[in-house]
Amino acid sequence: MDPTRQNQPNYRKRSFPDDHHTNTQDQQESRHHKVPKRHFTSTDGGNDAHRVAQHYNERPDVGVVQRKQSKIIRMRSFNNWVKSVLIQRHTRSRQCVFDMGCGKGGDLIKWAKAKIDYLIAADIAAVSLEQMKERYKNLRSRSFDAEFHALDCYSEPIGPYLETRKPVDVVSMQFCLHYAFESDTKARMMLQNVSRHLRSGGQFIGTLPDANLLVKRVRQEPPDVLGFGNEFYWIEFDPLTEPKSSSSAFAPFGCKYMFHLEDAVDCPEYLVHWGTFENLAKEYGLDLIYKENFHPFYQRAIQDKNHASLLQKIGVVGGQGPEMSPEEWEAAGIYLAFAFQKR
Repeated sequence: MDPTRQNQPNYRKRSFPDDHHTNTQDQQESRHHKVPKRHFTSTDGGNDAHRVAQHYNERPDVGVVQRKQSKIIRMRSFNNWVKSVLIQRHTRSRQCVFDMGCGKGGDLIKWAKAKIDYLIAADIAAVSLEQMKERYKNLRSRSFDAEFHALDCYSEPIGPYLETRKPVDVVSMQFCLHYAFESDTKARMMLQNVSRHLRSGGQFIGTLPDANLLVKRVRQEPPDVLGFGNEFYWIEFDPLTEPKSSSSAFAPFGCKYMFHLEDAVDCPEYLVHWGTFENLAKEYGLDLIYKENFHPFYQRAIQDKNHASLLQKIGVVGGQGPEMSPEEWEAAGIYLAFAFQKR
């Protein structure tokens, strides 16, 4: 029996498979047949930050109707649900939030529903940030003030640019922190920007690829295969940094891979060595509350009636349309959610 069905009698049906089912040998073999083999190409000799910014700047800000036609709309909805749960858990009304790596403003409505008082938004992609400003201007329930900064928060401090003197209650980094792990210097600058402006007791929340899972998966492949995926996503490691050897841990910084997610991402990323990240965070006064892969995060979160209801409302489960396929569920499982607290 699918374990996601247990203890949830209010759901009419559930299409999420359990983790053991998605990792069977038969499915792995069929995945090799369906997904084309690709070849990693190293990029721009250190200009990955520019490439990432260009990638997101060039992605059009499509309307709601077109977004619903995306091949990964159910996975997008699921990821948005995870972010909504994080925000609901760790944000209170009248608070000040720093959204680092805010992109095009996909979380603006979430911040409005959380009834925050002030938003600091920063992103390396200037075009994306302009699109976020337009979204903010057109926000129907715009109950909070905001400031916007086109800035690489992994290369320079945001402090000199801030317009507010409000202490930050919550720092949010959604699907972007891993870009800082290109180097120790960038990771430290990122954490400095998180910690320096976060009040004591404040929360640092986010989502990022689950590096341990990615390494485990690539090590299950044949020796000459540096990638894995399915029809929705594909990950391929740089031959110069790939962590295929099971005899040693992967490098704490600069372990690069190319990541393609249908209709969303196609650019270089870096593994986040969790032990290194957690130890660095402690140096900056940040103590781990929890980290959880999206699959167990889902299992725990749906025990809350409000979170379960929201999952149905946005159409991921229990809706009228098709639900997440096993391939989408597998793709969702490459991520984890985390929360830290400032001492």
